[in-house]
Amino acid sequence: MRGTSLFRALALAAALLAVGCRQAPDRAAGPEAAAGKPRRGGTVVTGWTAEPGGVNSLILPNSQPTNEMLFRLFLHLVEEQADFQRHPATFKPQLAESYDWSADHKTCTFHLRKDVVWSDGVPVNADDVRWTWAAQKNPDVAWELADSKRWITDVEVVDPHTVRFHFSRVYAKQLLDINEGPVFPKHAWEKLPFKEWRQNGDWFRQHLVVDGPFTIASWQPQQQVVLQRNERYYEKEFPYLDRVVMRQIPDQASGFTQLLSGDLDFLPQIAPTDVPRVKASPRLQLIAYWFNLYVAVVWNNENPLFQDSEVRRALTLAIDRPTIVQTVLGPYGKVADSPILTSVWAHDPSIHPLPFDPKEAARILAAKGWKDTDGDGVLDKDGKLFAFELLVNTGNQLRADAAVMIQSQLQKVGIRATPRQIEFNTLGTAMESGKFEAAIMGYTIDTSLDLRSNFHSESIQEGSNYPRYRNPEMDRLLEVAQAQPDLAAERPYLYQVQQMVQRDQPLTFLWESQRLTAVNKRLKNVHPTATFSFFNLKEWWIEP
Repeated sequence: MRGTSLFRALALAAALLAVGCRQAPDRAAGPEAAAGKPRRGGTVVTGWTAEPGGVNSLILPNSQPTNEMLFRLFLHLVEEQADFQRHPATFKPQLAESYDWSADHKTCTFHLRKDVVWSDGVPVNADDVRWTWAAQKNPDVAWELADSKRWITDVEVVDPHTVRFHFSRVYAKQLLDINEGPVFPKHAWEKLPFKEWRQNGDWFRQHLVVDGPFTIASWQPQQQVVLQRNERYYEKEFPYLDRVVMRQIPDQASGFTQLLSGDLDFLPQIAPTDVPRVKASPRLQLIAYWFNLYVAVVWNNENPLFQDSEVRRALTLAIDRPTIVQTVLGPYGKVADSPILTSVWAHDPSIHPLPFDPKEAARILAAKGWKDTDGDGVLDKDGKLFAFELLVNTGNQLRADAAVMIQSQLQKVGIRATPRQIEFNTLGTAMESGKFEAAIMGYTIDTSLDLRSNFHSESIQEGSNYPRYRNPEMDRLLEVAQAQPDLAAERPYLYQVQQMVQRDQPLTFLWESQRLTAVNKRLKNVHPTATFSFFNLKEWWIEP
């Protein structure tokens, strides 16, 4: 699932903030609630540092608040499950009740449910699926994930409840690409020509019809969006809640203050330093789970300082990553060693973090000609100092603290790293353009494990290969992996990719971490996942 853009770098503190809940005053607890069974009613108030961007994801930049909302308004053909840590992700029926592949795996036929209707009563049908695909591929719409549809040559309407996807080739993530993006209402939105979509974002909200468990009751810009139960949703028992308010709040610190005061009852992400106060509260409980993100120092491999893989290896050996992780995360993090997290099914178990070994780092650097020739404490070679800026985004204290520790540790082997904090979007621009020396970044992991975007040389210009890493053998391996018939068959090639990253060190992996969620004990059946805090929002309920 690409709930966020494929391996899009992101700032942890900027995405999720606070969620609270209040019982609706006009609902009395029934016998089921008294027995600990789900009950209907109540309002959950959620807090975010940014509001959703709109209701048409094809013309919006990806953001966590937008995706959290849209996945509750619109159905996908199937629902990807949160089980990709144990094996390739599985799928449950959603808009489609079943699907089947042709013998050559170049066509996939979906059989749609017959009881799903849009919130205006119009049935959802195969025409909606084909029209959505046409919109996704249309150059005037210019959807940022349109590349996921590049191998789908046609979407055939067989009958009102049967639709067939045709592919030009067989590859591992065909089903993921089919399912990328929700199905949108043709009858309501085709009235606006594709070429006018990007200039009329508000039009879609004004003509909104949905088929998911929630719809929008009201929207006050820069204040709050109120979701309410979609009474035409096909699963009649869901959702349990009456309303979900997505309220914009100033910052994470104020969100935690409101959590402690009882004004908020659900906070998707808290800092490790806040855990003791949560545990001390009789009203709250902690949910900790490994998140789909790793943090690394990205070395610009095109910079002369970092072109040699042995020098990059020396940098990793000189950084005391266990101490950094223990300092900034305590028991809620561990040293990362691969672009595939240790909690994910395809992580190579033979790979382990490189040790902290400053003596070996110094030996490698000396062998490569880096020596302190003038006694100023900084290594130099051919008249050039081993000195660089280490960028980190503002608003992320964990990474800022890590940058200072890295500065001190590298100084001990004669390297001058100067931390500099810049605004997150500015940092992203610098990474994409290659106008940086080194930076601390966070990467989300796509459940398709398509590492091409991160490490293929073609992804330097179009993708997330921010280290600007080039290796023909890596390119070949990534292409072979992508051409496999299913994700499970990619495992041996993904192992080789991870081993090559370990050898070449295009970046230095710092940590993986757990997401720490604080929940009021009145809010029941809350199961956030590595992808969504709202994953099972329709099943949340409030105990009286």
